[in-house]
Amino acid sequence: MDIQTMESPSRNDERSQRAYARLAGLMFLVVLGFDIGGLAIASAIHGGGSFLDASRNIAAWEPLYRIGLLFGLAGSLATILLAVALYVTLKPVDGNLALTALLFRVVEAAGIGNAGFATLQIYLAANHDNAFSSSQLSALANFGSGPERSYISAIFFCVGSTIFFYLFLKSAYIPKLIAAWGLLASPVYMLAFVGSLIAPQHSGMFLLAGSIPIAVAEVSTGLWLLIRGIKVPAVPSPLEGRR
Repeated sequence: MDIQTMESPSRNDERSQRAYARLAGLMFLVVLGFDIGGLAIASAIHGGGSFLDASRNIAAWEPLYRIGLLFGLAGSLATILLAVALYVTLKPVDGNLALTALLFRVVEAAGIGNAGFATLQIYLAANHDNAFSSSQLSALANFGSGPERSYISAIFFCVGSTIFFYLFLKSAYIPKLIAAWGLLASPVYMLAFVGSLIAPQHSGMFLLAGSIPIAVAEVSTGLWLLIRGIKVPAVPSPLEGRR
């Protein structure tokens, strides 16, 4: 076999890295799509009424509500694929930091996607005669999937996102402006959730102010990775060094 026709391991690694970067770009958009779709369906069915009002609405629109829960579950699974793709993309920059960010995003996905269908049964039970009062069922529903639970998962997201954007800024794989924006938006989003835990009466204001910058960062990063890919510095071939 002619040695000049063989590709070096570094060339193969670079090709794999570029492919995972485009996968990460796609997953950025997929995760946002599933999360927004699931949240929109759940919010529309829940309404702004009491627990009993929400339970009646959910019972009336149960198939659609289950679709919304499936959207959330799909978003959690896509988050794991996103984290793996980002890890492979950014591992050459700093393997330990990339692995740390991967673990934070996996914990985030596990915390968000594991309680929705169990809580659904609590809402449905409120429409039937049972041994629990509506106030007891409401407390169970809040314990299983209350806002504080999602806030804690979101904090894990923010830590992982901060590390990944730091690695993008360090690597120059994407424009520094996009990476710097993401590196700033991620801790801002974390502060919004921390503020919501401290002062829940102002959570709506905090989350609105924090969600816009991170949404811009994730959409712009996703589109860049999917369309343009990453800019990997050229590594000279060992054969070229011998000439």
